[in-house]
Amino acid sequence: MLFPKGEKVPNDKFTGTVYQSILSDEGTRVSNVTFEPNGRTNWHNHPGGQTLLVTDGVGYHQEEGKPVQKIKKGDIIKIGKNVKHWHGGTDVESMTHIAVSIDHEKNPSQWFEAVSDEEFKNEISKK
Repeated sequence: MLFPKGEKVPNDKFTGTVYQSILSDEGTRVSNVTFEPNGRTNWHNHPGGQTLLVTDGVGYHQEEGKPVQKIKKGDIIKIGKNVKHWHGGTDVESMTHIAVSIDHEKNPSQWFEAVSDEEFKNEISKK
């Protein structure tokens, strides 16, 4: 692994097994995040926007109202300011990304409802 895997995160904002290592937290937060199979974020947004740099594996990303996207190592996902979305591993593969959350210190992420197992299975079945 390129960066430390970090610690298992609590499941109040995530479903399944997810690890996070915060690499920098001064203004812009930079984190290495690993999602085990079925691991994913809750729906959330970033007032300053976010960029995901997928460094390993295969996963999914979805913005509210849009189809789910399959993402893989080497992909760069740019998420606009205040765009409600989720991301995580697939049902059988893990995915690791570097998450760059702009202006996180002044505008922390806003967290919403979990992506239910039913919603997750329904969305990924379309891929």
